[in-house]
Amino acid sequence: MKKSKLGYLIIAFLLVWALAQFFLLPAICSAEPVYMITETELVTLEQNSNRQLEISSQLAQELQTAKKQLKASEKESTEAKLQKEQLQKQLIELEASSKNQETFQKEILKSLPPSVPVVLREIGAKIDVDHYVSGISYGVSRRIGSKYIGLRGEYDWGEKKAGVWLTYTY
Repeated sequence: MKKSKLGYLIIAFLLVWALAQFFLLPAICSAEPVYMITETELVTLEQNSNRQLEISSQLAQELQTAKKQLKASEKESTEAKLQKEQLQKQLIELEASSKNQETFQKEILKSLPPSVPVVLREIGAKIDVDHYVSGISYGVSRRIGSKYIGLRGEYDWGEKKAGVWLTYTY
């Protein structure tokens, strides 16, 4: 029997030990350590917390200001883009209008008579100091490019002579 009492005793001890591990060990391990702080440490923690709150509120205000500035900047950018597009459209329209006006002016200039005559006619009188008018001349010149080439005939009735001149005007 001694062996059986010792066996029961070992089984009872192991059973108590297992139950103690099962019930008491998790309670001991999960218990958080308690940290006691002094009043000065509490005041310091409160001051630090208050500073962090102030900094956080300042950052929040700066963030709001930055967001407002960003929205205003985006709005101005959008307005500037729209204005740029409008100005580009106006420029294109003005260029087209200018080309149309140039074409129209060229057509008008082609349809108008030239400001410089194509043919020049001249009549002249030969004046002598003693006899006053002593002859007459008549000439015709034609424009070629920007120059005139012509022919002039003259007659001097005092000397009874006629003459022909080839003229070039520049």
